[in-house]
Amino acid sequence: LDGTGVSMPDTPANQAHYPQPSSQAPGVGFPMMRLVGVICLATGATIDVASGPFEGPGNSENDLARTLLGAFAAGDLMLADALYCSYWMIAALQAAEVDAVFEQNGARNTDFRRGDKLGRRDHLVSWSKPPHVPAWMTREQYDACPNELRVREVESGGRVLVTTLLNPRQAPKAELAKLYRQRWHVELDF
Repeated sequence: LDGTGVSMPDTPANQAHYPQPSSQAPGVGFPMMRLVGVICLATGATIDVASGPFEGPGNSENDLARTLLGAFAAGDLMLADALYCSYWMIAALQAAEVDAVFEQNGARNTDFRRGDKLGRRDHLVSWSKPPHVPAWMTREQYDACPNELRVREVESGGRVLVTTLLNPRQAPKAELAKLYRQRWHVELDF
């Protein structure tokens, strides 16, 4: 899963549906569209895509990504960068029995002295449900989320990865790092 932005021809129709970002001076920039896609790592095929204006409510990469969760089936694995690594995304994926490998989001601290140690810089930790209901979520959806998520954090090559693949024998740290490096293909294939 990944997202990108594309500039579009400066036509009245495009400006009406995809206004230029607020960072551009009026009348000087181009309309921008945000795209988020599910891309098959094995084939490079685009499985599903969501698009919207580059700015505005409901059009962040995470907002668009949530609309694509139906592209994943039980037993699948989502491979995505740190932008998507959140309690909410992992909770949604676990509810659908979909595993995940992300780079750790920079807003979250990883302390390998805590949790259940699996190996050097490899542990299991519990993430608590954030205390506030996000604006995009109903109270009922919030209440349906578990109070804690069990995830695995591993460091390899200076990068901390977060995964729902909890068993180090079935998903060795080196294999997780190798898999995450393959995520670069989505940048090339998108």
